[in-house]
Amino acid sequence: MALHTQLLASFLEKKSDANFWISVSIFTALGFAFANTTLWFIHGAQEQSRLFNAMAVLGLAMVMLLRNGKVDIRETLTLNPSAKRALMTTFVLLAAQFFGSRLAPDRWHALFSLLTVPAYCCGLAAFFRFVFGEGTRRLTRTAFGTLCAFLFLSMFMQPLDWPLRGLAGAWSASALEWMGRTVELGLVGEANSPPKLILWVNEYPFHVASECNGFGVILTSLLIALLLALYQRLNAVDTLLNLLAGLALGFVFNILRIVVIVLLAPMLMEHYMLMHEIVGALSFWGCIILLWLALKGPTGEEEGAEKAAAAAEN
Repeated sequence: MALHTQLLASFLEKKSDANFWISVSIFTALGFAFANTTLWFIHGAQEQSRLFNAMAVLGLAMVMLLRNGKVDIRETLTLNPSAKRALMTTFVLLAAQFFGSRLAPDRWHALFSLLTVPAYCCGLAAFFRFVFGEGTRRLTRTAFGTLCAFLFLSMFMQPLDWPLRGLAGAWSASALEWMGRTVELGLVGEANSPPKLILWVNEYPFHVASECNGFGVILTSLLIALLLALYQRLNAVDTLLNLLAGLALGFVFNILRIVVIVLLAPMLMEHYMLMHEIVGALSFWGCIILLWLALKGPTGEEEGAEKAAAAAEN
């Protein structure tokens, strides 16, 4: 049965049930309670293309998991035990945030305000489990656990900008020097304007701007690594190894992107921006695809192998 047909049939069956409407009222109230969080999330994704790209990749990753994860859609529009647990966790976190921000010392208020993020993700998980049933528990745990990490990491984009820029510039300079280029890296400042990190390569100046800090590809790689760790239910050590692999691969591909752009720039200066975007896109998606394959993300081949094995047995 098609999903929309299944949901419609479930709604027609439960529309006269008071418990169903109580559940709907609870989730509606939560939607209004988290309206500001949702708006902040949307605004951040619109303002920062790197955050939008990370969310787009996560969306594609979830589609891959959904297609290959054998999700069982059953008992829809029901406040099942899994949805109840996620909902209770949401209320506990909101209560802790509310009372903590009012009763704790001022220096702890910012810490308690962060509880809104996991509460928001637990609320979303509860809603999706209510709509699509208990069989989505593994998928929602993966999706909204990763979303929670995404929201926390996105808060550190500005503080990490200059440290990541410095590392990207220094490592790119080392790689280019190893290739025999004359390289100099330094800050250039002008009156009434913030300083710029400039990478001089054979007398060509390259501005190591905020877009060069690699936050986008590193963030996305870390999230993909976490997503697959949660989905595969890895232990703490293997999860840490996944995250280290994502961090290392994202950083290496960002350095590779900078080096390739610098090497191609003298030959393609008239088309610099087009070349810049093409190299950036190729390095970004190359990193994500390589990481997905390296961490054994589902590709559809597993299902084909299972069907072939079943056919051989028959």
